[in-house]
Amino acid sequence: MWPTRSQLYTCLEQADSSPIARWLDYSLTSLIILNVIAVVLASEAAIYQRFAQAFNYFELFSVLVFTIEYVLRVWLSPQSPQKKYQSALWGRLRYLITPMAVIDLLAILPFYLGTMFGVTDLRILRSLRLLRVFKLTRHSQSIALFIKVLQQEAENLISAILVFCVLILLAAASMHFVEGEQQPEEFGSVLRALWWSTVTLATIGYGDVVPLTPLGKLLASFIIITGVAIAALPTAILASGFMNELIHRRNIFRMEVIQALEQDHLKFADLRHLEHLRLKIGISHADARLIFEEVKQTAWLQTHLNCPHCHQALMIRHPVGQIHLSASEPLAEP
Repeated sequence: MWPTRSQLYTCLEQADSSPIARWLDYSLTSLIILNVIAVVLASEAAIYQRFAQAFNYFELFSVLVFTIEYVLRVWLSPQSPQKKYQSALWGRLRYLITPMAVIDLLAILPFYLGTMFGVTDLRILRSLRLLRVFKLTRHSQSIALFIKVLQQEAENLISAILVFCVLILLAAASMHFVEGEQQPEEFGSVLRALWWSTVTLATIGYGDVVPLTPLGKLLASFIIITGVAIAALPTAILASGFMNELIHRRNIFRMEVIQALEQDHLKFADLRHLEHLRLKIGISHADARLIFEEVKQTAWLQTHLNCPHCHQALMIRHPVGQIHLSASEPLAEP
């Protein structure tokens, strides 16, 4: 029996939905990694000449698989739970311009362009084929997390980069003023001094250009110290963004665990839902286990009932697995 479109969509988009979906996800991920390795190896002329036929067959096979995947994703896009993609025509057109659809297209486009227009420059084709590494974004939670943090911290990163660029320009202008006459080839203009100021503020310091005058050395020392502080800003912003996003995801998982433990016992459907959520938001097994144990120790349940003898209102407040009874009012003597 052929699978339905809904089943195919679930298999492609939800890697943990079934063993077949997991196998497909692992296979596509492995094929992408092998493609990147093949492009790197083929850039060495001796290796490519020796295994040219194997590289060509592997390229044909990869393009065939990626083309089928691309066509299937476009065809199945109306099965998406998002309403904007559910239209047969406009939904597919909207899907075609999504970032992941564009990446899927770029993964196969170099082959067809090279075949149609007879591009013979292998360096161009190989460079374009390396775009296939971005397909890992769909299959890797780590890359997806990194992209999301970049999106969330975009404003802060842009601000830090702008500050960095301004300091580069000021450093170049200062060194041109101080060292311009002494070293006209390296600091004869602000434009020429930009190279030195960039590598110095970035704390790289190749040493190909150095100041010679005492004032230039003093100024360079100040620029180097400033560069250490400024160059660390993007790293600190990204690190903070990663921590905030991970804390947010753990809190989401913690709330789901609390809701699941509010029942008398965990059902298989609850465990399956928690595992699906863990995979979806990228929580590790260790984090999930730690959150589960923390919730079990700290979560308290409240149950309200009436005493079967005196019909007095009672409240049961207890952690999971324990029950302590306390009467709202002192129990009346029978």
